[in-house]
Amino acid sequence: MGRPRRRVPLSNSGREKMAVRRRLQELFQDPQLGGVITVERPLPPPPPAGSAGAARRPRPEEWAVFQCRGCRAVLGDSLHLCAQEERRLGLLACLRVTNDVAWEESLMIGLEGALLGCTFNALSCRSCGLIVGFILYSTFSDLAYLRGFFCFFKDSILCYLLKTKMIIEASKVNFPALSLKEELGKLKEKLVMVHMRLELLMKKLEELNQKNNVAEKQSTASDAAGLMPGYAIVKMNK
Repeated sequence: MGRPRRRVPLSNSGREKMAVRRRLQELFQDPQLGGVITVERPLPPPPPAGSAGAARRPRPEEWAVFQCRGCRAVLGDSLHLCAQEERRLGLLACLRVTNDVAWEESLMIGLEGALLGCTFNALSCRSCGLIVGFILYSTFSDLAYLRGFFCFFKDSILCYLLKTKMIIEASKVNFPALSLKEELGKLKEKLVMVHMRLELLMKKLEELNQKNNVAEKQSTASDAAGLMPGYAIVKMNK
């Protein structure tokens, strides 16, 4: 058997390194991380001079109303866009639509293209019967984020821009990238703020109740002190 090794005391720099290593291990092992990590990225390069024509394409600066291409019936609006635009299929996904949108109860199966093997309910305009989109029922992982939403074909709808009062084909409008995850994050922040306010109100209410109880006890004690010996206050329930 070899001799037992003696532990060499660590210097201050050695202790600091060990502390840093332990801290890094805790950060990578603990899934509940606190704080915010900010990653700075360089700004994208400016577009070349030859792409000026692409920059002139109309964009919805504020709000847009979606209309049926066949009869101009209002089907929805850009305020209810809830997912990133699907450019392969030319789709706009909305969380809500108007009563002018009807959907078939029977399921259809895609036989070609990006919807091959997918099942969906067709969406049509209630006024003219034009097929304007679908609701995905089952699909592959690449389109799973659209499942359950009202998906409009951009080729089947028109956009009425409220700011400019212009009607433009939806296929010529570049909509901003939206994410349901971001919307849920904002909603979660609002719920947390409401919860904190409710806790403060409950705390203030408890303090007021305690003060009222103390005041009632003091009032009862002062009334009892003014009674003649042998008498007591009797409270009658109404």
